[in-house]
Amino acid sequence: MGREISAPALFQLGYYWEAKIFLTSVRLDIYTALAKGPKSAAEIAQAVNADTTSLARLLDALVAIGLLTRQEMQYANTPTVAEFLVKTSPFYLGELMLLQDEEWEHWGRLEKIVQTGRPNITGNIFMNRPEIGELVLKVLHRMGQRVAPILSEKIDLSPYQTLLDVGGGAGTFSLAFCKRYPNLSATLFDLPQTLLTTKKHLDEEKMADRIQLVGGDFNKDLFPGIYDVVFLSDILHYQTSEENAALIQKLYRATKPGGKIIVKDMLINPEVSNPGWNAIFSIHLLVYTEKGRCFPENEVRGWMEQAGFHSIVEVERNTVLTAVKSKGGLG
Repeated sequence: MGREISAPALFQLGYYWEAKIFLTSVRLDIYTALAKGPKSAAEIAQAVNADTTSLARLLDALVAIGLLTRQEMQYANTPTVAEFLVKTSPFYLGELMLLQDEEWEHWGRLEKIVQTGRPNITGNIFMNRPEIGELVLKVLHRMGQRVAPILSEKIDLSPYQTLLDVGGGAGTFSLAFCKRYPNLSATLFDLPQTLLTTKKHLDEEKMADRIQLVGGDFNKDLFPGIYDVVFLSDILHYQTSEENAALIQKLYRATKPGGKIIVKDMLINPEVSNPGWNAIFSIHLLVYTEKGRCFPENEVRGWMEQAGFHSIVEVERNTVLTAVKSKGGLG
């Protein structure tokens, strides 16, 4: 079931006020100003270079939304914003919020996109704005550091020695898998400009000897070998059905007989009455990419089966699927 809708909820949905209040608070960096403890509006205004009277109204709105707390004249961070929106936190996600703020004008064109079916832009942010793409990679790496070790525990790769990480970005999952399984070595295949960021992370983690970087376009270029495991993370939702089906077939050829494929993405819940939050993320892709969308899980399963993979398992609901190439499987 989706959220419960009432007349007040309809009014709330129609207002974009809360979103802009929140994004403005991130841009002003209010939460970092409160990192060391509660402060008054005047103290926060001085820290973020804002007008005290106007800022006090913004702070009260943030209290009403639930992002801040207030006791007497003192404002304080809630635990969630302290973890994710204070710049000194290892899990700071503020850059991603600022990217959402930059999308403000794009979202204003949603009606026209839906009416015409024509994309708002050509390509995507990683292609069009490499400097922003690098920022996004850093944020996704921080987010992935929370989930990648958990996934490496859920999927047993101890029988395997080689991993191909396709479109591996900052290297978050290759790092997690290689740390969890000492006998595993990885090849991370991504665009050359992306690998500049990847290399920094590998050097920081001292894992450059276990993870090889290979630059190329995974839709056009050959993979540099045959692997025990192939891993595809958050790539499908940037491509068309035809491109994804062809890519899965290409990954089948890059998988050794008896090997495994792991597909991680944002999949639409197969229950048509409750498509899940990824249906909303799919609108983000409609606004901010040329051809991106979220796909139903059964469609992704179909690509895997058509390629020749079998024994498909849902490891995480609407997120992670695994499958196997038969030991007699041909390349």
